[in-house]
Amino acid sequence: MLSRQESIQGLLGGLLKNRQLLPSMRRVMVMRMWEQVVGGVVAEKSWPEKVVDGVLKIGVTTHAWVEELNLIKPQIIARYRQLLGRSALKDVEFRVARRKARPEEKAAISLRPLPGQTPPLQHVPLQLFDGVTNPEVRSLLTPAFARLRAERERKRDDGWGRCTGCHRIIYGAQCPNCGGKPEAA
Repeated sequence: MLSRQESIQGLLGGLLKNRQLLPSMRRVMVMRMWEQVVGGVVAEKSWPEKVVDGVLKIGVTTHAWVEELNLIKPQIIARYRQLLGRSALKDVEFRVARRKARPEEKAAISLRPLPGQTPPLQHVPLQLFDGVTNPEVRSLLTPAFARLRAERERKRDDGWGRCTGCHRIIYGAQCPNCGGKPEAA
């Protein structure tokens, strides 16, 4: 039986490490949780741009907001670590930037459903999240895994497959890495 104190990495670590998804899942969760971590007022003036080597890069509207956010940086990092675990984030960097508009078609493939929508959960084995007791983390993991599963199915339908030799995802009849063939569907 799993203890309540076990981290998400401990619960899903084997699955995610085998598929090398842990770093990308961590980056996605750090980016998606920005508003939840800092609140709506701050999130209106700042936005996550990317995560590089555990450092979250934040775009901010003005220099005054950069200074303000630098003052509360320890609290921001502490909140991320509280929600996602100690190794979720090393640092946060702020810079004045112009917010980029998101293309509307990208919004259709978001990790969080739009109001009134539900993610395709029938593709996600719900027992994966039985040990995750934090509802915030569970609400982020479920649609993220649903999106990853849908992406994998779309790639398989488009002719992508796993190499029988090196187990990389490949497109075509022969692996460019080892010369192996894709698995039969």
